[in-house]
Amino acid sequence: MIKKMSTALSVLSFVVPVPVLAEGEAFEYRGSIELGLMGADVDGRNSAKFEEYRDMDDGLFGTLQFDALKDSSFLQMDAANPGRDDQSVDVHGGRYGSFKYNLYFDEMPHNYSYNALSFYRGLGTNHLMVPADPTATPPNSFETSTATWSTFDYSVQHKKYGGQVEVALAEPYFVNFGVERREQDGKRPFSVRENIEVPLPISYVTDNLNMQAGYLGKNITASVTGYLSSFTNDNKYLLWDDPSPDGNNPANIVQSAVTDPDNDMGKLAADFSWRGLPLKSALAMNASYTNLSNSISANEINVNPYTMGTDFYRLNRTQFDGDIDYTSFSAALVSEPLPRLDTRIYYRFLERENHSTHIFYNTGSGNNARELLSYDKNTAGAELGYRLPYRTKFSLGYDYENIDRSTPLPAYVDLPDTYYRYDNPASTTNDTFFAKLKNSWLGWLTTTVKYKHLERNSDYTGVYDPYLNQGVIRFDAANKSMDEIKLGLEFSPFDRLDFGVDFTYQKNDYDYSRESRTSDERKNVYLDMTWRPFKKASLNTYVGFEYTETDANRITNLETNATPLYGQFVDDNFWTYGITLDLPEVIDKLSFRISWQYQKSDGSVKYNNSYTNTDLVNISDSDDYTKKTLEAKAIYAFDAHWSMTVGYLYEKFNFSDIAYENYKYILNNSDYYSGVYYDQNYNANVGYVILAYRF
Repeated sequence: MIKKMSTALSVLSFVVPVPVLAEGEAFEYRGSIELGLMGADVDGRNSAKFEEYRDMDDGLFGTLQFDALKDSSFLQMDAANPGRDDQSVDVHGGRYGSFKYNLYFDEMPHNYSYNALSFYRGLGTNHLMVPADPTATPPNSFETSTATWSTFDYSVQHKKYGGQVEVALAEPYFVNFGVERREQDGKRPFSVRENIEVPLPISYVTDNLNMQAGYLGKNITASVTGYLSSFTNDNKYLLWDDPSPDGNNPANIVQSAVTDPDNDMGKLAADFSWRGLPLKSALAMNASYTNLSNSISANEINVNPYTMGTDFYRLNRTQFDGDIDYTSFSAALVSEPLPRLDTRIYYRFLERENHSTHIFYNTGSGNNARELLSYDKNTAGAELGYRLPYRTKFSLGYDYENIDRSTPLPAYVDLPDTYYRYDNPASTTNDTFFAKLKNSWLGWLTTTVKYKHLERNSDYTGVYDPYLNQGVIRFDAANKSMDEIKLGLEFSPFDRLDFGVDFTYQKNDYDYSRESRTSDERKNVYLDMTWRPFKKASLNTYVGFEYTETDANRITNLETNATPLYGQFVDDNFWTYGITLDLPEVIDKLSFRISWQYQKSDGSVKYNNSYTNTDLVNISDSDDYTKKTLEAKAIYAFDAHWSMTVGYLYEKFNFSDIAYENYKYILNNSDYYSGVYYDQNYNANVGYVILAYRF
């Protein structure tokens, strides 16, 4: 706490030079300093959900905001929560028409779980060891009582800091350049095997550099931008003792898991826009080339493929190179050929080429060709908008998209000359139509209606017969039909009342296929209202509902034609509502604000036998949760500069999922877990006092 307090005071001390800088009459400045004290009482400290992306520990916190202007020079600084795990500092400055700069630092925690347990030793390192227990017999060579296990936190701290500079050269030319570093440190859940979860040590560093040079004219703008990024991982592999050796070997077998390799990214992009063309037209174009690459050897990740197993299982190489290229181009032309008609036509192209190393065993089997996906995507479309009488606008549009997934392979790969991500289809085509009508003739009422229809067609040439184990297509490449309707209303029947409604309905139907999605449906409704019953009072409310249903076919064995076909139905209902009451200066110099928010998600999963249409399993608690939030605060302004805020925050979160019921750290002497995510419930009461000075 002493360290955090000293850091906070050092950041706030930036305001000390302000009176000295303000000696010149032409100098103008303003800002604020806030210093607060917070106390939190959380029932369920084992849960990290309350502090998943924030620091709510007891102690000091504060903010700083400062703006200064003198002639054409300016300075702006914002700081929040100095010394805490979610602190940030942002500084902008420069001289208008000459140069600008930006310096920043941002820190954010990601807390997965507190007080997790593990029988491993060496937590936080890349070698997890099981302590020997000479009294135990196989298959357990360690103490199975969790009372002797080590406690640790699943948490990763994210830091981002860097700077950006923009320099105006001889008008109208300019250059920009910036640098940034991102760091991640901590422990993250990691599955070394499908039934063993361990803490993976995280020590990532990403360095980014961007440069831009351009021309900013009255009608023409052009620029060239370059990006370089380098990612480094200090733990490229993880050694872990297998806690489940066979009955003939009581010793712990050391296994190796490969993690994220170092990699580099380079991108070159060019932008061009031309305004003031005939028919009130403007043209915008963009082109870019991006390369992602890495190179790693088997020895570097503690794997020697030439000594693993028999000749049958030996890999074809010890060096693995990743090499993926992205090439893109886009162009859009907007025009107004007639007084009431505006148009937009566009074209986009994206090519992904994966030249990464092909890996296979000596026999040619077990290759990674399915993962080396390359594709071309071409998209073109047109939109028309016509302004009708009575402040009505009608829009119509068409979008065409084709994705070609064919991938040429090297001659040494024992596969057909052209291979696809799936055996079929090689390509899919989307045709999308939309129509939109917007009317605001009444002034106090604006109505928007939009309809969209999509047809996807693939070049699949096989026979669709899911009962005979044919026609297995992933739903993102299968034929489908999509219909979507959106309705929006915004109206103000009285001077102090505003009301809005947004409704969306979407339905996707996919071709009938074995082991794939068959349909999904979404409904969203949101209502919001702002009411100002008095001059110094406002009431803001909202209500929302979202419903999602996904239907799919599931089977137990793709190799058996007679395998029963099961239907899977996943539903999710989400409710939310909130209300905020603002009472500024309801009593002389005293203001109040109180807000309440409620969220509820109710999910379910059902399986039935598609042959007999009888229910087999009905799971009612699938990713269910309820969250309640109440915040109230009173603000008293002593004068134009000093004020005090007293506040209270209440949050309650309840989570229920069948996957975490009757949780066990060791299951069937073969599954080993640490307790991540299973305890997410919390009940939090937070009180705080803030003293603020504005100048």
